[in-house]
Amino acid sequence: MISGILLIVLLASFAVLWAWAWSERRRQSFSEAALMPLREDDTAGVGKS
Repeated sequence: MISGILLIVLLASFAVLWAWAWSERRRQSFSEAALMPLREDDTAGVGKS
């Protein structure tokens, strides 16, 4: 009984998370975040001795 309820809760959570991640509203922010490691950092090494 508990395992069935847990399965339904986890499946519903997965579906909601999947829908949120693939929504059009999130596409631009995820695209920007994906490019962050590739950007040149002008402040690299500043303050290091």
